[in-house]
Amino acid sequence: MSFTPQYEECGVAAYGGNVRAQSIVECRLADWAENQILAAAPSVVPGPAEVLSGEIRYGGKLYFSVVARTPDGAIVGAERGAEFTHRAECEDAAPAQQADVTLTVEKVEIRRDGRAVILSAIVTADIARLIPGTLRCLAGGEGVVCDLVPVRVARAALCAGSAEIEEEFDTDYVGDVLLHTEQIGLTRVVASAGVLDVSGEVNLCVLSKREGENDVVAYERMIPFRAEIPCDEAVAGAACDASAVVSSVRLSAACDEDRNRCRILAELTLDIRGRLWRGEEVIAAADAFCPGYECAVRRETFRSEEPLCAFTATERVAGTAALDGAVDFACSLQAAALCGVEAAAEVKDGEIVVEGVLTATVFFKDGEGGAQSARISLPFTFPVRCDRARAGDRAQVRVLACGVSARQKREGELEAEGTLKLYAALFGENAAVYVGSVEPGRETPQSAAAIGIWFPAAGDTLWDTAKKLGRPPEEVRRENPDLTFPLSGEERIVVYRRRELRR
Repeated sequence: MSFTPQYEECGVAAYGGNVRAQSIVECRLADWAENQILAAAPSVVPGPAEVLSGEIRYGGKLYFSVVARTPDGAIVGAERGAEFTHRAECEDAAPAQQADVTLTVEKVEIRRDGRAVILSAIVTADIARLIPGTLRCLAGGEGVVCDLVPVRVARAALCAGSAEIEEEFDTDYVGDVLLHTEQIGLTRVVASAGVLDVSGEVNLCVLSKREGENDVVAYERMIPFRAEIPCDEAVAGAACDASAVVSSVRLSAACDEDRNRCRILAELTLDIRGRLWRGEEVIAAADAFCPGYECAVRRETFRSEEPLCAFTATERVAGTAALDGAVDFACSLQAAALCGVEAAAEVKDGEIVVEGVLTATVFFKDGEGGAQSARISLPFTFPVRCDRARAGDRAQVRVLACGVSARQKREGELEAEGTLKLYAALFGENAAVYVGSVEPGRETPQSAAAIGIWFPAAGDTLWDTAKKLGRPPEEVRRENPDLTFPLSGEERIVVYRRRELRR
């Protein structure tokens, strides 16, 4: 028997092998030991990442914005930053791979060291690796019968870019800007020829003091943006996703003493990272056999995760917040700022359940007029309708909090409310199963009878029947034109065997 299988090769790239690593980053505030820290807002900006043999190297910049009360009662602010690098061990990391690093800040700690204050935080890196490879599949050949089907494979790609945005807005007369925080929410990510079109909004919160006063006040501004990120692999309609961080902020204020107003100019730089998936169909063997011989079939599975859809939603949350400080009716609430959201999602049939915590810092004056602060936490859970959602899919939600406020209805408790704007992306797993190789074995014994009767099983397809008979599907169809597949199990299939005449 002549046995010559034919194989096709296709380049693929998929995300996989996620790695998680942590590092501790510290900043020092000299001559701040006598101040009472009211709030510390961390933010982190990722830097370049490099995949080496057995490890991934990444880094970034951690910034702390701090508000404190001095011994004489004045409210002051400061900002410090530190660069860091870290190494995450990964046994199967290789230089041909790419790393997509997402950094988050956890567990901020404040301690005194002599006359200095040390600010430290744990920076957690969630690293997704883009792993290129080659899919080699059986596509036919001599002496082998294949069940050829279209197999969907995806090629993923990374891209990155930046955007410059600015916004002017009026506030009350500002004496001093204490700190600023930014949250980013996406509203739309679309692929077109050569670019990713990314839209969203930045929630800029400026905490300041009014001119001539020691009271703090918070100003919030929603700044829309749109950016086109170059991506050579992008084509119209391709599945895509993106994330963004604020890498730099510049605030300048011009005051009008006659109107007692202040105009603030905000200039922001955004770092935007995009992901793209391009799917295609490859004709490959889902099954195979060698007529007249036993054979060893090795199947492979190519797994990839692709976005199914993305959408925005808005939810108003309210309730009694958990409080890490003490308040009473003698306190005078001033502002809620430094807002943040931690959220996770569970996918069910027809909906995505979003669960998390809204946090903020409330600034107030106690009964003696001293500046104080308390951190509040408001848990939430709510469903979001999504017709394409199915249990087993994965949802990624990015949530922005705005319009957060707090009030005291009962002594010792704070009622909080705020608006959550979320961008949800739904992902589904695609598992492409194909024959990677086939090898013939020993010859199978053949019946000596010229004609045989085959009793099929209910539900057998044309391929099932052909494989059991050891004949190509087209031959089974030709010799049994009246059969309708899948079979009911009541049919009787006549098998004709050619016999060689002996002389």
